[in-house]
Amino acid sequence: MMRVFAEGDDLYRLEDVRGVHIGTIRGRTISFRGFPTELVARDAAVAAWLAMNEALRREYPSWPRHELALERLGTTHDGAYEWFYDGTRAIARLIRPRSGARELTYGIELVLPSYSSEGVAIAASHGMSRAVASYRDGMPSDAPGARHLTPTPLDAA
Repeated sequence: MMRVFAEGDDLYRLEDVRGVHIGTIRGRTISFRGFPTELVARDAAVAAWLAMNEALRREYPSWPRHELALERLGTTHDGAYEWFYDGTRAIARLIRPRSGARELTYGIELVLPSYSSEGVAIAASHGMSRAVASYRDGMPSDAPGARHLTPTPLDAA
């Protein structure tokens, strides 16, 4: 479960049931933080992207289906931001820990279409929060039994 708090025009704070700040909605951008490694952030980005697309298909029945090319998923830099990219589309922005920051974890940001309303953003954020919760709170992606949504070098062995 997640709670949403308005903090100003087009700005919402996302908190888990313990009251921990887990993310933000700013305009059409939904972000989550608290991932211990880049690999965990990558898997969380895929889970969030899938949840976001489910929400968009419910809201917009003609929303196009796109199958992620998970075997090609990597990072790319567009000159301003670093993104998880599957070779055809950027799925989520990768936010790296900054030295001196209050929290030294990775984050992800996903961008909704320009015509999405605040209501769509809030509704989508609920499903996305559920999708990434285990990556933020649970086991690291390299632990035995971890669910990998994206292929890792270990998967090829």
